Amino acid sequence: MSVLGSFQRLCWIIHTPCCPRKAEMLKQHRELSMSIRRTIENNEEAGIRPSKTYQSFVAAAGGHRELNFIEKDVRNYITREVQNVSEQEDTKEFGKYLLRMKEKNQNFFFELQLEEDQSIKLAFWADARSRAAFEYFGDVISFDTTYNTNRYNLVCGSFVGVNHHGQSTLLGCSLMKNEEIESFKWLFQCWLRCMGGNAPKGFLTDQCASMKRALEACMPTTIHRWCIWHIMKKIPSKLNGYKGHADIEQEISQVIWNSHSKDSFDRNWNDFLLNFGLVDNKWLSDLYEDRHIWVPIYLDHHFWAGMRSTQRSESMHSFFNKYITQNSSLIQFVKQYDNCLGSREQAERESDAADFHTVIPCATKSSIEAQFQDAYTHAKFREVQAQFRGKANCITRLKNSALGYSVYEVGEQVSSSIFNKFVVTYDSVAAEVKCQCLLFESRGILCRHALSVLSFEQVSQVSPRYILERWSKKVKRRHTHIKSSHDEPLMEPRSKRFDQLVFRSQNICEFASESEELTAILHRAYDNVMAEMEALKAKRKGTSSLSHEEANLESVNELQSPPRIRTRGRPKNRLGSKLEKQIANATKKKKTKVLSEINLFDAASAAHSNSSQYQGHVMNYQFRVPAAGDNSLGV
Repeated sequence: MSVLGSFQRLCWIIHTPCCPRKAEMLKQHRELSMSIRRTIENNEEAGIRPSKTYQSFVAAAGGHRELNFIEKDVRNYITREVQNVSEQEDTKEFGKYLLRMKEKNQNFFFELQLEEDQSIKLAFWADARSRAAFEYFGDVISFDTTYNTNRYNLVCGSFVGVNHHGQSTLLGCSLMKNEEIESFKWLFQCWLRCMGGNAPKGFLTDQCASMKRALEACMPTTIHRWCIWHIMKKIPSKLNGYKGHADIEQEISQVIWNSHSKDSFDRNWNDFLLNFGLVDNKWLSDLYEDRHIWVPIYLDHHFWAGMRSTQRSESMHSFFNKYITQNSSLIQFVKQYDNCLGSREQAERESDAADFHTVIPCATKSSIEAQFQDAYTHAKFREVQAQFRGKANCITRLKNSALGYSVYEVGEQVSSSIFNKFVVTYDSVAAEVKCQCLLFESRGILCRHALSVLSFEQVSQVSPRYILERWSKKVKRRHTHIKSSHDEPLMEPRSKRFDQLVFRSQNICEFASESEELTAILHRAYDNVMAEMEALKAKRKGTSSLSHEEANLESVNELQSPPRIRTRGRPKNRLGSKLEKQIANATKKKKTKVLSEINLFDAASAAHSNSSQYQGHVMNYQFRVPAAGDNSLGV
């Protein structure tokens, strides 16, 4: 478009009248009220997306036309006011957050490792509740890392345990610049210091060599387990080049999950490799060499609280990823981490309340089931009930018995044509039952095979060793009395006053809405109060003063800068310019030869008498009487 065409179009726009419907869409007619702004800020902190926030305003107002702003205004406000944190300020705010949390509770723990330029290389923190929860749920830990949680590409790592309801509980969070061995060593040592130097019994990670090396160095007594879900997920991509890869995947799954002893696994694995010609496959050979850290039969004789994968950690990361992106600031990230801590705390509190106030009825007449009903949390008792139901598919056969020690074979019907057989031993003297499936050893829940044998032996009560305190609802745990960390927003005084007024008015409005009469009373009160406030505001309009006697932090915070005046070029009459000229003239006269030949006293008298030139400008200059031969002017 030519310059002339653009000018003509501009003139047409200026002189064309705008209808009211279009005028209300102009930027100068759109605004966000204090109520709207506070709702946007609260929703953003809660992780509610801008589109949902805007739709809630539309629903409350009764349609789009009833709002004097658009969705773009909501997004712009979030970008400009809520998320507008520079990179330098972001790191400082992150540090201030850690200090505020430490100030609120001295048991809050954090450590940072910085680069030479003072940028963050490694960071770890855990709140007081997480540290207290470790005492009860720190026996088995899942650790996993994820990406794209912040604008600096720092890798997020989370330590996750399992509580007495079988729920995930956060036990620390980290940010790392890289995933090198030394970084993991620093992190694991830091986490151990945070938890009082007590290493967990089991530690789950993904198939990462750096983590493996770091764990061996930092927690030599801890049993390391690789996430079997990640390994099984890799099988299709690693073996899809072979003929009949679908059969290969099915067979390897059978070998992994249905080998009930180490010897049977080794035998089945070798047969599998020979049958499918995979003896020379390096990936499978490497997996077999590391079988002691991922194959269930090598690990399930240890307690894992039901965990075989890092999916609990990944579920925490999926929570973060709903509300943060690769462009998120550190301060946004920690706010969402606090929200995650709060949601985990609330879930545990609700489950504790349900355990206290309600009872799940027994599904059978078994006194053993009643034992678990009385002791276990609802979630864990449901797992026990699932085993009691599975007992119906089991057939128990005594193989041999001597001196109170019996060996049973329990056949379980898995499908119409498949029966799995398990060896179960029972010692009547020690009241001890053991099953080949290792469900109790790995999950702390008596399996259906063991329950079948106990029923066959007519045992009415199980030994207390089979009722784990780990799953008990009767234990008073210290961490339940500690609130999870939550940073209070730093609001300006006006926002604080607004929130306080809204909070108080809600109760009044709820009470007044009960009848038309009460509503009318409140309306009259509102009208009177509004008139009084407008009168006070009009009275105070104009100039006002602020003295040291009445000044406070709130009044100082409300001070505004005077309007900025933009000028073009140097001002003609600068402040003090006349005085500067007079001083320059006096200095010039001082340097002339004529000044040295005249009587300085007479010159001073003449200067003093000539008050019309210097009055009001050089009254502070004192001239002294010179000594003989002194040619200088004393000032």
